[in-house]
Amino acid sequence: MSDPGAGRGPRTEGFRKSYQGVPFLYHLSFLHDLLNYATALLWLLAYVALMLKVQRERNAYGLSFQSLFALVWVEVSNVLLILCLLVYHNKPIHAEFFIVDCSSALISLAAFVYINRYFSSTYESQRDNFGKRFCRMLCGKFCVEKFSWLFLYFVAFVISCPMFLLRRSKYAAPLSVIASNGSLRLIALTFLSFWECFNDSVLALALVPQLFMFYNKRPRKVTNLLGTFVALLFFARICAFLY
Repeated sequence: MSDPGAGRGPRTEGFRKSYQGVPFLYHLSFLHDLLNYATALLWLLAYVALMLKVQRERNAYGLSFQSLFALVWVEVSNVLLILCLLVYHNKPIHAEFFIVDCSSALISLAAFVYINRYFSSTYESQRDNFGKRFCRMLCGKFCVEKFSWLFLYFVAFVISCPMFLLRRSKYAAPLSVIASNGSLRLIALTFLSFWECFNDSVLALALVPQLFMFYNKRPRKVTNLLGTFVALLFFARICAFLY
């Protein structure tokens, strides 16, 4: 007996199977790319505003070096993390990596070096005091002078621990498995997963010292360009977290 559906058009079973095998978000990859490039553009515009501020005013008044250094650290660390992941998984390096990640890291590093070299004498270190009160209570004035800048990274480490447990990579093994197995491969993958969580935590906290400096300033007056710098970085972080 012949198939009653024969001759009524192309068969679609194979097409449906192949289509269903592709994740829905795969078809929104253009949105991921758009957010990625938007992040890089906002980052660039933010540092343009920052450089205009220091060039016009010829000082670093109101600028938190803690935030600047945290932004440099997390961007450079992110580049190194991506390189490690690409090498480990034997993946090719695409142009997007250089356009977005490397350019952001270089811009952040160049701006920090330039400002630190030419305007460090105008840096308001006494106002940039995020973490100093905690360090003073913990171990006195010596700790404040030497290690208060590490407070942000200590908080980031504390935040990254539960974050790692909740959203660690599928390649990362539980600590109990690592302890019983002792495989260097599992240790490396777990370390890379925790490194990513730590980077995200530092990134989330990077602007806190700058905002803390704004809050403690009397009178609370922020220059337009410095405010633009912070606002653009905030929107860049929103784009980054969305993708």
